[in-house]
Amino acid sequence: MNEPLDYKILDNIVVCIQDTVGFGRKAFESFSLATDIARDLGIDGDDANDLMVEFFERFSIDLNDYDPYRYFLEEGYNFFSFRRAKDRRGNIPLRVGMLYLALKSGRWDTQAFEQAKFSDAPLYKRTEDIPIDGYKIKSRGSCR
Repeated sequence: MNEPLDYKILDNIVVCIQDTVGFGRKAFESFSLATDIARDLGIDGDDANDLMVEFFERFSIDLNDYDPYRYFLEEGYNFFSFRRAKDRRGNIPLRVGMLYLALKSGRWDTQAFEQAKFSDAPLYKRTEDIPIDGYKIKSRGSCR
């Protein structure tokens, strides 16, 4: 992604995550387009399902070829999960940047999103920039 970020889109994603499942206390210290929803934010299982259903519905995103089993583990233990294809075992990171591209384009494009490279540079540099209350960022310097 080489174009400037649309922070209105990004802020909408943050609000959706907060409304649905919330963030950990220090989530915004390193929150970036490369942030993995499951591994970095701890959103998996039923919470991940709730988030993605809300995301697709709230923003009228065409699900197209979205497959939750690519990105998230199921809640609890599923004895038969080992029989799933390797690409359907929750091993592929679903990144904030993928949500950003989906919201921007209005549709989910698995191949394009999984091949995209996302920056790990923090998106919010100051506490005042975070679109939701209750979170702080230690001073990093300049504005967005």
